[in-house]
Amino acid sequence: MAFTPLKSKRLPAVKSKRPDQRRTARCEISRGLILTLALATASTLSAAPEAPWRLRLSVATITATHPDLETLFRFPWITGSSCGPTARCNIWQVTWRINTWLQATALNQLPVQDRTLFEKVWPAPGDSHGITSLDYAVLANTAAFVSLTLQGKHSGGYPTPFTWAYSFDSATGLPLTLEDLFSSEGRQALNQDVRRQWKPMLMAALANETTDFLNDDEKASRRDYYSQCLEAILNDESAADTMVLEAGRLTLTRDCPFPRVARALNDLGQLSVSYSGETLKPWLNDYGHCLFEHEPDSFCPLPQRTSPHPGAYRGRVHQGEMISLIIGMGPDADQAAYSISDNRSLRRLEGRLTTPLELIGPDGQGRFLLEPDHNGTLRGSWKNPRGVTRPVHFSN
Repeated sequence: MAFTPLKSKRLPAVKSKRPDQRRTARCEISRGLILTLALATASTLSAAPEAPWRLRLSVATITATHPDLETLFRFPWITGSSCGPTARCNIWQVTWRINTWLQATALNQLPVQDRTLFEKVWPAPGDSHGITSLDYAVLANTAAFVSLTLQGKHSGGYPTPFTWAYSFDSATGLPLTLEDLFSSEGRQALNQDVRRQWKPMLMAALANETTDFLNDDEKASRRDYYSQCLEAILNDESAADTMVLEAGRLTLTRDCPFPRVARALNDLGQLSVSYSGETLKPWLNDYGHCLFEHEPDSFCPLPQRTSPHPGAYRGRVHQGEMISLIIGMGPDADQAAYSISDNRSLRRLEGRLTTPLELIGPDGQGRFLLEPDHNGTLRGSWKNPRGVTRPVHFSN
């Protein structure tokens, strides 16, 4: 809560030297000061927002130069530029969640303060496999959300450019999905509109047999990949696989499943469709309306889910070891992982975003069974690889 300081005013001097006049003047001054302070306090209290303190996030840059490629790598590091009273401030939790999600999903590691170990993704000496360039761009940074992209090149025998989009709720640090922005009926309508625009493009590509420069095997592969893409768009829960959120605009994209060795066969490139906030208005929920229609400094409360929200969580096992948990996107909780006692080594998990949430390690080694409560925290049990089951609580 920001208190506006009162401007002090010089009080008029009391010229009379008579004791009774001096006493009267002092009483009048005291009553005036009390009244002024009372009015100022009442005004401050009446203007106090009911919403939590609005965090201000900043994006710093972590850099490193590849010793052989001599390429400068840049990666975002989220910090808090301002915060409210300590009792109401969760800025450390918010920035930890965002930085952890970014590094876990992009670099397969947990963050260290102001550092990113690019060595884990760089090509090893004498090996061409790895990320050969990496940079980022901030698309939006408002009081409600922060949105950015990572772009670079990955070499696995064939150099392949990539762009990954991320959007986070500024009050919680949780990654945003279409489910957060749209009503159930709105998501269905949005998917129908996306399919309406992408289906004719894919049908035309499948009908195009004028690609004389391709041999028969290449033509067959091209038809197969486009057929798989069309089937996925028509049948998947979401037609798009990536959303790019900006101030007043939403862009949805999808990459057809052409492998790197066959990217040249994909003459459509990445499928993309963009919507203005005005176009999306009939499909948005309250949170979505707040993001697209309110002022940039508006507070927008993220709606509670009945199932665990994707994101980074931190908890303790029965007053014992600390656990960092990554709950991935999509119905299969893609890229779910956990780490014990901040050793920065992530262990993969598999599961589905259901209630209760069950995440299981490779070969059944390790198992989380979790449910969200009304505060958005996760409670349940953790069965470690040794077969010992203990209660676990991940705070919000």
